[in-house]
Amino acid sequence: MGTTEIEDQGVRVMKTLEQQIADTIYTSISQLSNEIVSIQQPKWADISPKYGMNQAKHSDYGRHDLCQLAEALTASNPPQYARYIVWLRAMLRSHQVPDFFVELNLETEQAALGRVLPPESHPIISHYMQSARDALKEEDKFNLSFLKDTGAHTELAKKYLKVLLAGERGEASQLITRAIESGVSIQDIYLRVLAPCLYEVGRLWQTGRITVAHEHFFSAATQFIMSELYPLIHKHVAQKGRVAVAACVAGELHEIGLRMITDLLELEGWRTFYLGANTPSLSVVEIVREKKAQLLALSICLPTSGPALRELISIVREQPGDGVRIIIGGYAISVDPVYAASFGADGLAVNAGEAVAMMNSLVKGE
Repeated sequence: MGTTEIEDQGVRVMKTLEQQIADTIYTSISQLSNEIVSIQQPKWADISPKYGMNQAKHSDYGRHDLCQLAEALTASNPPQYARYIVWLRAMLRSHQVPDFFVELNLETEQAALGRVLPPESHPIISHYMQSARDALKEEDKFNLSFLKDTGAHTELAKKYLKVLLAGERGEASQLITRAIESGVSIQDIYLRVLAPCLYEVGRLWQTGRITVAHEHFFSAATQFIMSELYPLIHKHVAQKGRVAVAACVAGELHEIGLRMITDLLELEGWRTFYLGANTPSLSVVEIVREKKAQLLALSICLPTSGPALRELISIVREQPGDGVRIIIGGYAISVDPVYAASFGADGLAVNAGEAVAMMNSLVKGE
């Protein structure tokens, strides 16, 4: 792809044509979204109301699709966008929306981009769109449960899932307490029970088997149960232990995985400062400096949080003398190593257990 040299805060950087297209999408996203809806209107006016797809929803889907495309372009990663389109089809199917809505989105988004982007960009957009269409020819794999690979704790995970989806938070709490008392480690509870169950709940929502209310209850109850375990975790913290700050970037609301990482770090003696969801970039930098952290853990669930993550990493790198190592994780990172590598972090984590091992290695200089 072609490159262009541009001035960025006094530093000359090279941007590929794909990255330039991504920048244009972000700066023109409102115009593009309106353009998409105007193109779609004659095609869905008579049928969209049957599926609850009003103009506002079409506009929201358009903006979200464009963000996903921009992030894939930024990483020069067509399979990333194709995977998202397959995910979108599965989610729409769960709401009884016909598959042709996905093709309609691709068609109208390509047309809208063709009106806004310069001609040299069109072959690139065509390539990304065709990659998505090719992926749609294959059946998705969202029928595969996340609980099939939990090893010796499969039955415990299945029971936890069933009890909590039935709304029995107290019984779920007792289930975990009894498991701890019987000798199951907190690490195994987190990595073999709670984490796969949370992924499974997300899959069940996506495929229309539970509602978003079920998903929210499950997440909130799991965080409550984790807080019950915290006294057992905190006693392992060393007063002069290594220091880590952990945060979800601005706009990112999925925080449980990151909280698991900080708890597992404390089991190994780290002192952690967990900032939670939707943390402004400058506030993260201030805490890193104030606590003299050796390590910063950042998490995103969806590529739509990619720009915020990129911005935060850039700000941290600009701080002279801090020497803090940065590790990134979350669903968007774990499923796509090409996308993950595009952020230039010091380490990438596929899961909470791997994150802890990575952090220990980074701080030791390995």
